[in-house]
Amino acid sequence: MATMENLYRNPTSSITYHHDTYPYISPSKFAGSLKNKVVLITGAGRGIGRATALAFAAAGGSVACMARTRSDVEAVAKEIEQNRHSRSIAIVGNVTDPEAPSRVLKEVETNLGPVDILINNAGISRISDIEHEKDMLKAWDVIDVNMRGTLAFIHAVLPSMILRKSGCIINVVSVLATISLPYFSAYSSAKAALIRATHIMDMEFRPHGIYSYAVHPCMCADSTLGQGALNVEAHEKVDGVKQFMKDFVPSMKDTLALPADTFVALAADPEAKHMSGKYLDSSQDLGEVLREAKKGPEGRIEKEGLYTLKVDTL
Repeated sequence: MATMENLYRNPTSSITYHHDTYPYISPSKFAGSLKNKVVLITGAGRGIGRATALAFAAAGGSVACMARTRSDVEAVAKEIEQNRHSRSIAIVGNVTDPEAPSRVLKEVETNLGPVDILINNAGISRISDIEHEKDMLKAWDVIDVNMRGTLAFIHAVLPSMILRKSGCIINVVSVLATISLPYFSAYSSAKAALIRATHIMDMEFRPHGIYSYAVHPCMCADSTLGQGALNVEAHEKVDGVKQFMKDFVPSMKDTLALPADTFVALAADPEAKHMSGKYLDSSQDLGEVLREAKKGPEGRIEKEGLYTLKVDTL
């Protein structure tokens, strides 16, 4: 099997690809640009979520960090308060808890104010073929966290954003939703559904001044998404799963700063609105993508229906 880079990168693309942060999304460019903005980040305790929380704090945002593990999320909030000199609170919760959205929003509004930017980062994965998936609840859990939990938090922040005619929603998705790979049926399906939902919600939200994006974060070895995701039985019994894992690991080359700084740029850069409702890949140079997006109906993005999830037919 080829590396992930060869599988999902368009070999004829003219867009520059990155493995680390780069000038267009540089933290120095957006330092202080989100002052007085309130940011809610789910899955903020580790990995991409933690890096994202620190990046938004560096941009001046007041950050509400939510995660399931108290020690993790409290450590992030403390680091923000001490080193980024921004306001931050830690909230313990699970996005699939039906009570969580209203409870979390109340806590954020009481302590920081209404949410201006929502980063739906909480997610879990599962690596298994269907045959050896003995407990299908594990697959349903993946769909619950990645799709149902995300929609619940979008629904919760929407009334306030509509009232203020302003808001930014970033849904963390995956390139695995755009290509066909075995052993990720639940995860890829959930992320594909979220990309499609983002396309549709943009039609509803943009008239209210709310901009939304579905963003593939990165291929990063420091991400905690894959921890506990592998079905050990499938790995032992299916040669394809063993080979997949052997080929997959070398593809994890990106830094956590790449998605974190991309998210900040999407929230802070007025030009980003040209890609609202679209799928974005953090490893693609955002400045180059936006230059094409600004061409509107005359540009390739609109003419060819790029950065949208679709099925091409005859």
